[in-house]
Amino acid sequence: MSPVEESPEEFLARFAAHRVEVRLYPEPWGSPLLEVQTPAGFVYAMDRGAPPAPVGEAWVLFHGLARKVARAQGKEGVFREGAAYRLVGTARPLEEGFYLLLARGLPVVVHWEGPMPEEAEVLLWPPLMLFRE
Repeated sequence: MSPVEESPEEFLARFAAHRVEVRLYPEPWGSPLLEVQTPAGFVYAMDRGAPPAPVGEAWVLFHGLARKVARAQGKEGVFREGAAYRLVGTARPLEEGFYLLLARGLPVVVHWEGPMPEEAEVLLWPPLMLFRE
C-alpha cells in the first residue's frame, strides 16, 4: 500500500480544486488544532500548514481517513462524535482510494480503500486535517 500523502504541499496541490473558503480563528498557543467556521458550521481541524496559521478568510482543503463507511441513514451534515467527525452527504470518486464527500456544503477529501455509496455516512478517524498555503 502506498502512503496517503507524500507531503502536505503535494497533497494540497493534488486536490486543490476541492478547497473551500472558510474563516480561521486564532489557534491556542502551542495547539495544532484550528477552530474553523465552514459552510456546515464550526469544526476543529489539525493544521497541516506552516506556522503560524493565518486568522480570517482563507482557502483550505479538508481531509479525513475513513474508519467506517455506510449508506446514509441520517440527515446530511457534519457531526462531532468525541474527537472524531461523522459526515453524511454525497460522495463521488476522485482517484483510487479517494472520494470527495460533500456534507452540508463542506467538501472533504476522504481516503477509503473500498467502495463508497453515492449517499454516504462516513465516520472519520481523528483528527480531521486542514491543508493550506
